[in-house]
Amino acid sequence: MKKSVKRTFITGLIGISIYSMGIHSAQAAPSPHTPVSNDPSYHSESSVTYDPNVMSDQNGAYAKAFRGTGKGSGSVQGEKTVKTAPAKSPYSIKSVIGSDDRARVTNTTAYPYRAIVHISSSIGSCTGWLIGPKTVATAGHCIYDTSSGSYAGTATVSPGRNGSSSPYGSVKSTHYFIPSGWRSGNTNYDYGAIELSEPIGNTVGYFGYSYTTSSLVGTSVTISGYPGDKPSGTQWQHSGSIAISETYKLQYAMDTYGGQSGSPVFEQSSSRTNCSGPCSLAVHTNGVYGGSSYNRGTRITKEVFDNLTNWKNSAQ
Repeated sequence: MKKSVKRTFITGLIGISIYSMGIHSAQAAPSPHTPVSNDPSYHSESSVTYDPNVMSDQNGAYAKAFRGTGKGSGSVQGEKTVKTAPAKSPYSIKSVIGSDDRARVTNTTAYPYRAIVHISSSIGSCTGWLIGPKTVATAGHCIYDTSSGSYAGTATVSPGRNGSSSPYGSVKSTHYFIPSGWRSGNTNYDYGAIELSEPIGNTVGYFGYSYTTSSLVGTSVTISGYPGDKPSGTQWQHSGSIAISETYKLQYAMDTYGGQSGSPVFEQSSSRTNCSGPCSLAVHTNGVYGGSSYNRGTRITKEVFDNLTNWKNSAQ
């Protein structure tokens, strides 16, 4: 009888152990923010790589902006202007809300507009913004097509493009990065980055970026990029304020259009952070949809911040 009880007790312990292992395995499921790349040799970081330009405080964390030299490096290639359609998007491109209040950026060699880039690839035409010497942040759907399950072909990136003029020439992409959550088309994870063949950011500069868990409602921001409904390759901007602040998205009434996907949603200056310059809070991704009257961008959360920082540092 005692042997039977002991055997039952041991069997129970084994069952509890297996059950506990099952719980542990479920908890260990990879995050949708787990980074993936078209580079098979890329290994994601489990923690943020050290970056002297990244600081944290009681509000969250921020990466500092850099103005660049503003002088041509002579190492980039001139660009042939090719008109391409806006990148395929899972959202509506109906993004002009009421009257069109966008203004053209006529001096694209001024900072930070020269750090905003026109992207042309097999997926289409998009916008991005430099976050380091060789790294561009953009929307996930600008570099990975969920309908075909494939990355874009080699992209041509033109900083500060102004119609047929590319004042800093153009550079080619070498690698793409996205979070695993975007491979399934989950719009909460619609962001990514492009590694470039040349450190053009040293010349044109790059944006700061930050995250906070606090509400951003009422924060004054600007969106600037390359919309497909305007003359090819021209940059347009609109300023306003954040209307709705969600965990994964920021919503706003600034006018945009297809082709502006990937644009920075940024503060021109801020007393809230110490970005030392323009500071992006989100990546613009889509126009009005789902009953909302606002356009939206993927909010820079801690996970997005960490990925952008690691992608930037992997390209050094």
